[in-house]
Amino acid sequence: MPLRTRVRHLVALPAVLACAVAALLGSAPTAGAESNGGVRVMPLGDSITDGFNVPGGYRADLWQYLTADGHRDDFVGSQYNGPARLGDHDHEGHSGWRIDQIDANAAGWVRSAAPRTVLLHIGTNDMVQNHDPAGAPARLSALLDHITTAAPNADVFVSDLIPLADPVLEARAQQFNAAVPGVVSALASRGRHVHFVSMHSALTTADLADGVHPTGGGYSKMAARWYSALVSSPVTRWEAENPAYAVVNHADLPASATASGGRKAGHIDYADSYLQYTINAPYTGGYRMYVRAGNGMGTPCGHQLTVNGAPATTLTHPSLGWDEWTMTGVDVQLRQGANTLRFAKGACYAEIDAIDFATLGAPAPWI
Repeated sequence: MPLRTRVRHLVALPAVLACAVAALLGSAPTAGAESNGGVRVMPLGDSITDGFNVPGGYRADLWQYLTADGHRDDFVGSQYNGPARLGDHDHEGHSGWRIDQIDANAAGWVRSAAPRTVLLHIGTNDMVQNHDPAGAPARLSALLDHITTAAPNADVFVSDLIPLADPVLEARAQQFNAAVPGVVSALASRGRHVHFVSMHSALTTADLADGVHPTGGGYSKMAARWYSALVSSPVTRWEAENPAYAVVNHADLPASATASGGRKAGHIDYADSYLQYTINAPYTGGYRMYVRAGNGMGTPCGHQLTVNGAPATTLTHPSLGWDEWTMTGVDVQLRQGANTLRFAKGACYAEIDAIDFATLGAPAPWI
């Protein structure tokens, strides 16, 4: 057994104690708004925005994407929670709230916070509470009208609903989802800065913790879809545990409740250990790759990355704890068709959950 196995348990202990203290004290304390002086982004919605089951929800991985690409952003809102890997804890997610309840407050929130960008996922509670589901698209239209009137220069990204496990609830959600693009299009035709984001297709019911709210991996997939919309480029995910394109050598694939897909590549601990992907690229040229990695060693650790046998590049991941995932961004050159990417042991030890790819593009004004 390598030294890393023993060290992991010693390093992880403070996190366990912190969780116990948090449980005794209740939810994260209310704090004054954090300001990072960057583009003001308001995550707006219900418990899925708040991060039910997984503190911070999609906001944690979204922050990691933004940080990996050097964006300077300021999450805004009257609510506050999330883990350390989420650099700004402000948001406007309200557990249990329906569209009409958000609408009663939204204009005031956006006037107060003055967001440049709004990320809206709302309507789940209308479906779950069976609150006039047929009228939900009209309520969404009214909400968007009020937001864009109160903040006419903001860009509002509007998603459809993620899947629901219960067939009755899912049928309601699908009827609502079918109407959302038309609601957004109608407002855009009036000159409002609104954009549709297809979120339902990003997850499956396997990504749900309780039939309604995502697992940690499900929230990560939501973050990838939000970021894809914000950078106007498809963000495609390649899981470490998928044998169709990934293999491990002298390493393993342990289960992880917070990993995307439920497993991660761990114990890349030896000179001959590696995680290797065969990636099919649509064109020859540059791509942006994001490595969702975990490091609980108490010091920066990483991997040696080789692409198609070229000299290795050192990737370094910050230490925030095992299963406290961070995004490390790196530009890579791929050729059209099959490419071989290998992550071998680097300095100390780190784990990999998945890698994402996006095309390189111009900076977007809303982030």
